[in-house]
Amino acid sequence: MSPESVTADRIHRELKLNIIEGEFGPGAVLGLQLIARMFGTSISPVRDALNRLVGERIVELQPGGGFTVPVFDNRKAYHIYSWHADVVRAVVKVMDKLDRLGPPPDFSSRESREPGAIASATAEFFTALASCSPNPEHLMAIEVLGERLHVLRLQEGMFARQAEELGSLWKLAGSGNRNATRVAMWHYHRKRLLRASDICEAIILHANRGKGPEP
Repeated sequence: MSPESVTADRIHRELKLNIIEGEFGPGAVLGLQLIARMFGTSISPVRDALNRLVGERIVELQPGGGFTVPVFDNRKAYHIYSWHADVVRAVVKVMDKLDRLGPPPDFSSRESREPGAIASATAEFFTALASCSPNPEHLMAIEVLGERLHVLRLQEGMFARQAEELGSLWKLAGSGNRNATRVAMWHYHRKRLLRASDICEAIILHANRGKGPEP
């Protein structure tokens, strides 16, 4: 692998994390020169990394050229949550390798209940759940959706007792009771679908309190 390819891989990995963690606000322009300065490199590997992120739908390519962070509105958030619910429902129907779930995390500490920790634990749970499916496409779909959902999950603090909810889902799925798990997953997603607009508003408020770097 050429040095430029190695650099592009590093930028892709680190920039993706910055974006899904909300360090760049919705609609932020990702200027090539800005990103190159951030990573101390030339424009070429930056462009390569951003094009990969466009393919993963973490970044959007503008019609007139240039790259931006996606803006979540009610419609887009609703559709992503809905698609995640559809994939999870398909997983629950066929899950059979329940040992891959493992036990839920310990949510007893204050740090484990912080928004970032809950969002990461949620991604870990659904990834582990999808790995219980004999169909590897389920796992790949959940991983991709999880990255796109992360910025939304960071703003789900409006839901009470998130840690308890996640712990209960984890244990229920591990029990192998498909019907009870399906019903619980339906309630989990329905709550978020009904509050999709509120979650989007929370993302905007968060971005306004601490905007990412400007070009």
